[in-house]
Amino acid sequence: MKPSLRGPALYKAIRDYIKQYILENDLKPGDALPPEGQLVEELGVGRSTVREAVKSLQSVGIVDVRQGDGLYVRELNFDPMLEAFIFGMQFDPTTLAEILQIRTWLEVAVIGDAVGHLTPTDIVKLEEILSAWELRVQRGEEYSDLDESFHQVIYGVLGNQTMMKLFSAFWISFSNLDPEITHDTDPRDVLVFHYEILDAIRTRDPNITRRKLVQHFEHVKTRIDAFLKEGSPG
Repeated sequence: MKPSLRGPALYKAIRDYIKQYILENDLKPGDALPPEGQLVEELGVGRSTVREAVKSLQSVGIVDVRQGDGLYVRELNFDPMLEAFIFGMQFDPTTLAEILQIRTWLEVAVIGDAVGHLTPTDIVKLEEILSAWELRVQRGEEYSDLDESFHQVIYGVLGNQTMMKLFSAFWISFSNLDPEITHDTDPRDVLVFHYEILDAIRTRDPNITRRKLVQHFEHVKTRIDAFLKEGSPG
């Protein structure tokens, strides 16, 4: 560490040192990092400077600070992006439509591969989810978690955990919206779309499944467009 560094340059140097330490020591999620005191001694900087650098790494999801227990490597996550999504949709409602478009592009791009990997057991899981969903609709209960589970089963077969975490960030973002924006007047409408997606999956034809998925997202887009046209209250 160069003693001449000050302010943002010094924080960046400390952050880079910690990130390089993780890589050079092949640390995995949950592995411990050197305590703040050791970092202060090795880098020859003040404790408050190290603490601020650590906080910045915590804010971008690289380091986990456990009070009274030290510093640990975090598992790959999209928390910073998630926060930006949620704030962006509140700050500029058009962001909502754009995030939906990104999700649509991604799901439509990979649905063909997913259809080829789904097993009979996976199909049964999807059937069970829709049966539970149907019961909740009949009872007037919330069902968004089952909607998410349906999509998780489909794309989970691809074994791409980074993609699944990204999809989860999309779901959490939309779950923070006013239900009037994301829910149909008739809650059975969205359920019917998912029954149709499942029927398409059973054909094992990726093109048919892709068309049904696009129709579903077009339906969601129609509701969001209507919301944007009316204008967000407040």
